[in-house]
Amino acid sequence: MEGDDAQGSHGYFEWQVSTLMLAYDAIEPISREQIDEQQKRQEQVEQEVRELSMAVIPENYHQDETKELAPQVVMLITRATLRRASEIVGLV
Repeated sequence: MEGDDAQGSHGYFEWQVSTLMLAYDAIEPISREQIDEQQKRQEQVEQEVRELSMAVIPENYHQDETKELAPQVVMLITRATLRRASEIVGLV
């Protein structure tokens, strides 16, 4: 079961990263040939997603990383991710 949870969390993190990467690409595209720039953006976005998520996850989840996120917490993370993507592209 733990493997399933880890895979689900990993997939959700990848969704967050992809969402923000697409938003950044919409305002400042990076050519596929610019491998170093692509990698740099990927690393920056991964860090941004970690920080964004930690900012909205309640403290009791920070204390116990094995605790499964409640649907309400996942909704908070989803909203924060979509809000950030909207900010990046200038919708809000």
